[in-house]
Amino acid sequence: MTDTWVCTKRIFKDTWIKTLRSKSRLQITDGTVPGLYLRYSPTSNAISFYLACRNRISGKRQNVFLGKWIQFENIEEVKKRALIYREVTLKGESPEAVKRERIRKIYTEMTQHRKFDDVFSEYMEKYAKLYKKESTYKSNEAQHKLYLQPIFGDLYMDTIEDKDVLDAYAKWSNDTSFSTANKALSLLSHFWDWCESYKYVTRESNPCKYVKKGKNKKIETRVLSVDEYKALFQVLDSKKDKQTPQSYFRLIKVLALTGCRCSEIRELKIEELDLDHKQLRLEDSKTGARTVKLSDAAVAELEIALADAKKVNSKYVFPCKKDPTMCVQDIRKPFFWALEKAGIPQMRIHDLRHSFISMGANTGQNMVAMRDAAGHSRITTTEGYTHLADEQTFQAVNNIANVICA
Repeated sequence: MTDTWVCTKRIFKDTWIKTLRSKSRLQITDGTVPGLYLRYSPTSNAISFYLACRNRISGKRQNVFLGKWIQFENIEEVKKRALIYREVTLKGESPEAVKRERIRKIYTEMTQHRKFDDVFSEYMEKYAKLYKKESTYKSNEAQHKLYLQPIFGDLYMDTIEDKDVLDAYAKWSNDTSFSTANKALSLLSHFWDWCESYKYVTRESNPCKYVKKGKNKKIETRVLSVDEYKALFQVLDSKKDKQTPQSYFRLIKVLALTGCRCSEIRELKIEELDLDHKQLRLEDSKTGARTVKLSDAAVAELEIALADAKKVNSKYVFPCKKDPTMCVQDIRKPFFWALEKAGIPQMRIHDLRHSFISMGANTGQNMVAMRDAAGHSRITTTEGYTHLADEQTFQAVNNIANVICA
């Protein structure tokens, strides 16, 4: 192979260009479009097209790169692009500007005409994984799988309309609750704003802004009495709601026996269990990593839950019924069902936490131990206190459980 170019002239046709091979570097000029030529490289067998044309305004001769052969469907497409660039050049305009605009249009079409799921995966990787807490990231994954993906997953971003989001919100609200629907809508809205910054959708196009959010019926805060605890536990232990797994009711009972936040038990991983030492070692919570002391009654429930979780190979103590790779997402319906069966006025799930702490105060438990058991960290509730020994915290949670289960 030599470094010189072997120059020839030949009318461009698909047939011979596709099979072009040579040991020499070739420059072949087309006879049908003035200035159109190709260059062949024997080292890579690459074929590139160029247009040589003189600008009538500046008088300068320009060689414009049209593209590689693999970028075109056929030679007619090459010639068509060459004629457009030639006309632009003869007018004294910049063919490079035309090329940039063409590339911009191709990029816009390519990015906008992408499936929702493909772009959402990019959002989770480039944004959620970097800037959100691990628990929030996991929650977003679950929200996507349960609510966003079934409706939008196979749709193209540029085809999603306002009515699609309105219909989705209505379905989420009817199937779950307004609060769950609002969380799914919030994730979708933030994702859409991120897409706007990447120009995957046009600016100011977020369809979520047209949704009127609903509110769950306000429930007054209340705490359970000893008798109500007994009635609730009786229903949870002997539930007959065939549509709901027993593990969901066991989750509710563990909440009542620990005073933990709902998310701390819903998202509890098997690796966070330390039942030999009667405690949970939470990797993440509202106040960060913390240790939760367990009563004997709570340990008994968690041992059963652990055995059930291992049967479905879940990493979560309370796996989702539909997908064991995920944790339980919403227990409001089984909780409200259990309250109704127990004859207890409607209350929030978070009130189980209030009830646990209030029961501790009403039974004379040491409030510093209660502070540790509840995992409070705000300075207004911890200032002036010192941590007690673990035995005192164990005693506090056991005393409460004994009253509840008596």
